[in-house]
Amino acid sequence: MKLSGKIALVTGAGVRLGQAIAIYLSQQGVKVALHYHRSKTGVEATLAQMQGEGHQLFQANLTEYPSVVALAQSVQKKMGFVSILINNAADFLPTPIPTASEEQWDHLFSLNLKAPFFLTQALSSEMLQHKEGKIINLTDVAGDNPWKEFIPYCSTKAGLVSMTKGFAKALAPHVHVNGISPGTVLPPAGSEEKTNVFVKNSLLQRMGSPADIVQAVDYLLHADFVTGSILAVDGGRYLYSGENE
Repeated sequence: MKLSGKIALVTGAGVRLGQAIAIYLSQQGVKVALHYHRSKTGVEATLAQMQGEGHQLFQANLTEYPSVVALAQSVQKKMGFVSILINNAADFLPTPIPTASEEQWDHLFSLNLKAPFFLTQALSSEMLQHKEGKIINLTDVAGDNPWKEFIPYCSTKAGLVSMTKGFAKALAPHVHVNGISPGTVLPPAGSEEKTNVFVKNSLLQRMGSPADIVQAVDYLLHADFVTGSILAVDGGRYLYSGENE
């Protein structure tokens, strides 16, 4: 796909990987719809670092179905045909079996899995009409190798992997749907000890960076013979035979 002049929606564009991806897209001449929920300061900081004009901010609580539909409709109305969708927004929180609550379960599944499904549903019909579309879902290596204190989160990412492959089948041949599975990239604060274990238990023996994820996004947006794939950007962490998390 030639990116210049295209319109993209990036969810969770105010922080972390979403911010890096949005900035990259602007550098390619893409007009970006920057979604945020509470991080308005963050998304404004993203916008300040972006190149070009025509980018717009959109607030929505993606745990609520009506807000998901309204977001898609608003972006289409204000910006036009969305040919690139980056489902990045997600939450990550510990849910040990003895204390995990239904509220935590519902929150994680609504944001991490339900929202990408209905955003894809809402935007893919126009992609099919235009016979053009790129959808990239940010998954996680934990979807294949779950952590015992984060089972609901890991389950959402496993579901997102399956959803990615399902949409790739349903939207072929004109809409390409792929996933990126990051490893140890931008770990949450307070997880230094566990992060060091992850780095040690990987083939490349180092941390990744947002630039590594951006390179994967760049590849999948330009690749015209790839769909239904999950690209692991994890430094060989999943493959490492001695890993014990």
